[in-house]
Amino acid sequence: MRTLFFKNGEPALDPSGNIKIITGLESLAENIDQRLKLFRGKWFLDITAGVPYLQDILKKPVDPGLVAAIINAEILKEPEVVGLGEVSADFNPNTREFSYSAMINHIFNNEPLEVSL
Repeated sequence: MRTLFFKNGEPALDPSGNIKIITGLESLAENIDQRLKLFRGKWFLDITAGVPYLQDILKKPVDPGLVAAIINAEILKEPEVVGLGEVSADFNPNTREFSYSAMINHIFNNEPLEVSL
């Protein structure tokens, strides 16, 4: 799959000034990053696309298992993702910080891709 590469929310340029297009594992990482940044209901072409942050995740009390399951399901929607390896999700109630990391198995090589939030 070919994907536009974004840097700081803007399409990045290659050394010759053209919009940078990436493929392979780099493309998968960018697609997952873009997928996890999209809030459900914010894309005008498909209001069902995106992560239900406002609907299901940003509620009290926080359920780390539910949040991890929602993020896992969103990652598994990528066609190049074969499955998930080790997944870690933790919520610190004192600082109200949620951390997530997962090892993603994919079609490009045998080394898993690590994603963390």
